[in-house]
Amino acid sequence: MKKTLIALAAVAATGAAFAQSSVTLYGVADISVGDNNVAGSKFAASANGGGANAAGVGGVNNGNSRFGLRGTEDLGGGLKAGFNYEANVSLADGSACNLTTCAAGQAGLDTDLFQRAANVSLSGGFGSITAGRQLNTAFRSVAAWELTGAANYSAVAKQFSFAGKGSRNDAMISYVTPNFGGVTVELGTVLKGNNAAGALYDLAATYAAGPMVVSFNYNKLSATGAKANMAIGGKYNFGVATVAASYQNLESTKTATATAKKGVTLGVSAPVGPVILTADMARATDTSNKSTDYLLEAKYPLSKRTFVYGAYLNDATKGQATVKSWGLGVRHNF
Repeated sequence: MKKTLIALAAVAATGAAFAQSSVTLYGVADISVGDNNVAGSKFAASANGGGANAAGVGGVNNGNSRFGLRGTEDLGGGLKAGFNYEANVSLADGSACNLTTCAAGQAGLDTDLFQRAANVSLSGGFGSITAGRQLNTAFRSVAAWELTGAANYSAVAKQFSFAGKGSRNDAMISYVTPNFGGVTVELGTVLKGNNAAGALYDLAATYAAGPMVVSFNYNKLSATGAKANMAIGGKYNFGVATVAASYQNLESTKTATATAKKGVTLGVSAPVGPVILTADMARATDTSNKSTDYLLEAKYPLSKRTFVYGAYLNDATKGQATVKSWGLGVRHNF
C-alpha cells in the first residue's frame, strides 16, 4: 500500500512538472509560381534558362517555408526559460538550401540545419534575454511597421534591407524591456570575438498602441571607421486603410566614391471586400544609389491560417538592369 502511494505521488509530481513545460511544433508551408528573377535564388529564372518556375524559397514567395520547435518552462516566481530551433525547407525540392551555390555543394549557412534560429532565453518581469542565432533588432524594428509583414518581396527590404542590416545574426545577445504604456526598447549585440568586422550594437525603440506603430532603429559596428545606420518608420490604421512611411539613413554604405544611402518609403494597404491590397514604394534619394523599388500585393484569406497571394516587384539598382518579378502563391501557417 505504501509503495502504491509513493508511486502515485511520483506520477502526480511528474505530471505537475510536465504541466509547467511546453514544446510547440510550428511552421510555414509556402509555394509560389511565377517569374522569380531574383539573383542567387535556386529557382530564379536567370539560373534555369528563363521562364516561369515554382519556387519554395524565393523572392516571390510571401515567406520562406520552415519548421521549428519552441518551448518554455515555468521556473516559478514569474521566471521562464525558453528555446527556439528553426530550419528552412523548400517545397520545390525538399531541401534546406535556397542558393544556387548550395546545389553545387558549397558548405555554409544555407546547409546548416537550424539556420533560421537556434537560441535560448530567460524572461520575467524584467523583460526577456535571448542568446544565440536569432532575428536581429533591426529586423524587428522595421517589421513592426512594414506593410507586407516583411515578405520576401518587400520593396522596403529590397531597397534598404532592414535598417541596413540583414535579418539575422549569429551569437547575438538581445534584451527586450517590458511594455511601458505601448513602448518597448530592444538592445542587441554581437561581441567582437564572434564577429570579424567588430562588435555589433543594435538598438530599437518601438511604440505600438491602438492604430499607431512607430519604431526607431540605430545599429553600428565597432570597427574603426564604421558608420552607423538609422531608420525611423511608422504606420497608422485609419480604418479604411493603413498608411506606412519611413526615413532611412544608411551611413555604413558610405565609401570614398559613394555617398551614404538615404531615402524614404511610402505605402498603403486597404481591404477591398475580403482581399487586402497593398502598394509600397521605396526610393533611394542619394546620388550614388538613386532608384525606386515598388511593389503591388494582393492577399485573399482562405482561413485564419491560410491565404493565397499575388505580388509584382520592380527592383531597381542604379547602374544595373531593373529586375521585375511576379508570383502567385499560397501560404499555410501551422
